[in-house]
Amino acid sequence: MPENRNTKGQFIKGEGISDLTGMKFGRLRVIKLSEKRSGRKTFWDCVCDCGNTKTVRSDSLKSSIRSCGCLKKEQDKINLTKNHRHKQSGKHLYIVWMNMKQRCCNKSDKAYERYGGRGIDVCDEWKKSFDSFKKWSLDNGYSNNLSIERIDVNKGYSPDNCTWIPIKEQAVNRRSTVWVEYQGERLNLKQWSEKLGINYGTLHSRYYRSGMRPPELFIPVKTTPR
Repeated sequence: MPENRNTKGQFIKGEGISDLTGMKFGRLRVIKLSEKRSGRKTFWDCVCDCGNTKTVRSDSLKSSIRSCGCLKKEQDKINLTKNHRHKQSGKHLYIVWMNMKQRCCNKSDKAYERYGGRGIDVCDEWKKSFDSFKKWSLDNGYSNNLSIERIDVNKGYSPDNCTWIPIKEQAVNRRSTVWVEYQGERLNLKQWSEKLGINYGTLHSRYYRSGMRPPELFIPVKTTPR
């Protein structure tokens, strides 16, 4: 039942409808009859406890509408945080967080040797709180098609050593990746191959088998005249 009902049973002159002015329905207090019409339906201009105004149809005001919309927003926020761990368990970002901790902290994880086994850890801030990791992720460009990457592969997961990159690029930043600096630019062999137009297999062979380094490493391949 609405609060503070108008008990006088007054009717609006010329309208033939009960005057709801001053009545309160949930968080909405009726200000006046609205000029809006839809067939035979009448509407009322209301003010919400939060300060917003809303025009509501008479039957909705009496049966279902209880705020300008702020009540639902507050409830959605409560639902989002209530039992947070359970509700996020199927989300991609939550899975990223769990996998990150598993490979660094769980000795039974198949990737532990390459992470936790060599000293790669997760900072306390992220290890203890998914909310903290989620906030950092959303503030730093996270989307489902990206993968978390450590900037320095010899350091752990923390806000100052992580970024979000396309999954394709992640394969480039492995410990086994060969980085070569030349003329002030640092690229891996694959990137130098694409930049200079030299076959990657040629660069790989020169680097590993012949022990070549710049500038010899990047000498253009001679082509045999036809």
